[in-house]
Amino acid sequence: MNYSVSLLSTINPLFFAALAIVGLLLGKAIYTYKTYRDLRGKAIREIVLGSLVLIFIIAAFIVLPLLAGITINENNLSLRLPSGLTYETIPKEDILSAKVINLDEHPEYAIKSKVVGAGIRHYHEGVFNLENGIEATVFYDGNTVLLVQTTNRTLLLGPDHFDDFVKNFGDKLISVEP
Repeated sequence: MNYSVSLLSTINPLFFAALAIVGLLLGKAIYTYKTYRDLRGKAIREIVLGSLVLIFIIAAFIVLPLLAGITINENNLSLRLPSGLTYETIPKEDILSAKVINLDEHPEYAIKSKVVGAGIRHYHEGVFNLENGIEATVFYDGNTVLLVQTTNRTLLLGPDHFDDFVKNFGDKLISVEP
C-alpha cells in the first residue's frame, strides 16, 4: 500500500511569493524584448534565467512532494523522500519497534535542525536532527506520527490516512504500540 502527504500541505505563501516575483521578472523581460530592440540580448538572458528559476520553483514545491511517499509490503517498508535524498527499503526483520506518539506530548522527538530535506509549515521530509540528539528520517504532516526504531535509524512517519497507515503497518510488518 502506498502512502503520501497531500500536495496542498506543501504549498505555502512562499511558493506564491516566489511565483509572483518570477512572473513579474519574466513579464518585464518580455516587455523589454518587444519594446526595445537594442536591449533584446539582455531581455533574452532574463527570459532564460527566469524560466530556469520557474522550473526550479515548480520542482521544489510541486514535483518533489508528489514523488515522496511510503510503501508497505508484506516483507518491507520502502521510503521515497527525494528532497531528503532517501530511497530506502527496510526489511521487516530490521524493524525493532513501532509506537504512535504525539509530538506535542513528546518534545524530545521534535525537530531541532535539518540535515537534508524539506520543512514547510507542518510538512517535513528528509533527515533531521531531533531535540534528543538523534538523527532521524522524517516524513510527516501533522503532530501525530509513527515512531519506528530500526537496527540502524529512527523514523518518524505520518502520511495522509494515518489510521489506515498504522493499521496496515501493524498488519504487515510489526505490531504497533498505542
